Amino acid sequence: MNNSDFIQRFLFETLPVRGEYIFLHQSYQTIIAQHEYPPAIKRLLGEALAISGMLSAIIKFEGRLTVQFQGKGPLKLLLAQSDHQFNLRGLAQWSEDLTYEQLMQSLHEGILVVMVDPFKSQNRQQGVVEWRGNSLAESIEHYFRVSEQLPTTIHLAVDDQSAAGFLLQPIPGKRDKIILEEEEIDAYHLKAQNLNLNPTSLLKGDLQTLLPSLFPEDELRIFDKHAVAFKCTCSRERSGEAIYILGRAEAEAELKDKQVITVTCDFCNQEFNFDRHDVEYIFISHEEPPNANLH
Repeated sequence: MNNSDFIQRFLFETLPVRGEYIFLHQSYQTIIAQHEYPPAIKRLLGEALAISGMLSAIIKFEGRLTVQFQGKGPLKLLLAQSDHQFNLRGLAQWSEDLTYEQLMQSLHEGILVVMVDPFKSQNRQQGVVEWRGNSLAESIEHYFRVSEQLPTTIHLAVDDQSAAGFLLQPIPGKRDKIILEEEEIDAYHLKAQNLNLNPTSLLKGDLQTLLPSLFPEDELRIFDKHAVAFKCTCSRERSGEAIYILGRAEAEAELKDKQVITVTCDFCNQEFNFDRHDVEYIFISHEEPPNANLH
């Protein structure tokens, strides 16, 4: 098994079809170690991390992409993020320990959100769809059919050690229209539907061996690997913003109780401590500056 985390693109030479393969080991282990997740939640979180990485690879942007599920059932929140350099982080919030099958059945009243936040722009792009089918892969495929009009095939696999994903999709052409003739669309669908991809093969972390077994008659171009890693963007400054949002009265009450306010990052569990002087500075720095036009 390949234990280095990476994402890798491939193209069909005779069809306008692209693919992405992602393999996560160290980043997946780091993320699931932050909380005591039940097995079913670990698996779903691993799938979401693989999805976020692959979506970041097929969207041209500089920023952060978020895949998020929100529901009223046992899974309250599922969140996986990847930036354009494939730095991943993720978390889940849950109320019950269910089997994976029970968890899937409980998600049908929730919504799935895909957000793209460019670093150099305020123009956030967001797509929202209902949970469909019996897996995250089916729901993301539905998202592409509804939001992008792109027939997409996704396979995901997760075990105790690693998570992996495989995505197959026609290449969008000019003005976001698919550059496929009718017979090429049929050929794409035939390949996607007949794809015999088992979890064991997907989790080996070896695209060079995997592709010839899936498409023995096709000429394929395989690109270089891009490294994938866990990286959290939390900071003391952002934690201070959380205290400001809490409000002065609430902050003062907590300081009276504990002398120190501790803000813990949900993604990586890093703690940031703020004493009374720190908290006072936070609120003073947010106040309006004095009028400079005094006479």
